[in-house]
Amino acid sequence: MAHSIKYLFNLLRKLGLFVALFSLPMQVAWANNALVIRGASSAFEEVVNGMNDDLEGEVTLHEIIVTKKSSQKEIVKAFKQHNPDIVILVGNKAVNLYGQFQNKNPKDSYPPAIAMAALFVDKFVGKLKNATAIRYEIPAVTSVVAMRSILGKPVKKVGVVYREWMEDIIKENQRYCKTEGIELVGIKLPNKSGKVDSKVRDALKSLSNDVDALWILNDNALLTRDALLKAWLPSRGKSKLPAIVGIRQFMTKIPLGSFAIVPDNYGLGAQAAGMIFDAMDNDWELEETDVQQPVSVKKFINVATLSKKSIGYRTDKLSQVDEVVK
Repeated sequence: MAHSIKYLFNLLRKLGLFVALFSLPMQVAWANNALVIRGASSAFEEVVNGMNDDLEGEVTLHEIIVTKKSSQKEIVKAFKQHNPDIVILVGNKAVNLYGQFQNKNPKDSYPPAIAMAALFVDKFVGKLKNATAIRYEIPAVTSVVAMRSILGKPVKKVGVVYREWMEDIIKENQRYCKTEGIELVGIKLPNKSGKVDSKVRDALKSLSNDVDALWILNDNALLTRDALLKAWLPSRGKSKLPAIVGIRQFMTKIPLGSFAIVPDNYGLGAQAAGMIFDAMDNDWELEETDVQQPVSVKKFINVATLSKKSIGYRTDKLSQVDEVVK
């Protein structure tokens, strides 16, 4: 019944009849509420800002900031206090905590949820009830095509090291790359291994003479401290191959790549706002549950790294990127 009333409320809102027909107390009673569960980083704040600016006050955002000490009790309290029409999960900690909350109450029904800014969210969102997501990883083809337009040499084969649970994701990216004449060459490693550094080192050595560039995934299990110090950094220091990374810091503070193609956090929020409006106009039901690709990205290039490796690039194309690191 409550959802039916809200559906009528939103229909009247779209017709511009709400202000004329309803009083202030009714506006408060029928307010549209979203519960945002997020981490404390500035990047996540930017996501929320993107949502807020696009929602234009039509949906009230109530936030829970997730820390290591956070528990499901905070979500229970927020549900009772705000009765959210939709839940927004920002970051892996938020996704994990909400998953635990649902597992504690398996027979309950839940409002729609949108997960975003979480690494490899495909792996988790299918375990949540009534949820969809926006990926954080940019498709390889998007990154490679952007890099190819700037480099002074062709890029036909790109190497990637991945764990076996990601095989479906890699195959999907291989299909996308093929449409642009790019072959994505993958080396698959076990999901769990006690010798990550040596396996990564061997994989990079195997790829080094067979590809034109590398695509480095944001997989914490392959980017452990030992793996970085004993495999990735030594290999990247010697290699003349350009590499694409998914985090800007891996192009600057930790020199793994010379190109970083990442989601625009503010744009992620705006994209989520569009999905919230779609759900609101559908009586707070998800129209689609397929995981979406991020529609807005930021491109970074480290020309100092390219020059150091004697990799040519077109200066007339640098205007295509958002930031040039020199």
